[in-house]
Amino acid sequence: MPETLETPSTHRRVRVWFGAHSIADHTATAEQAEQYEEAMRRRFASLRVTSEPVLAESAAEPGR
Repeated sequence: MPETLETPSTHRRVRVWFGAHSIADHTATAEQAEQYEEAMRRRFASLRVTSEPVLAESAAEPGR
């Protein structure tokens, strides 16, 4: 099982940050996440927007 923890899935997690607080959190396929990230960067130009790969185990368990 440890290898699944290191295997990135095809999903990405995009978050918009207001200081240390995440004010938007969205997980989607890589293509959809890219579009969402671009939209959030336009809408919240002064805030930090991050996009991270979702690990395979995390993608399989959305309630975590």
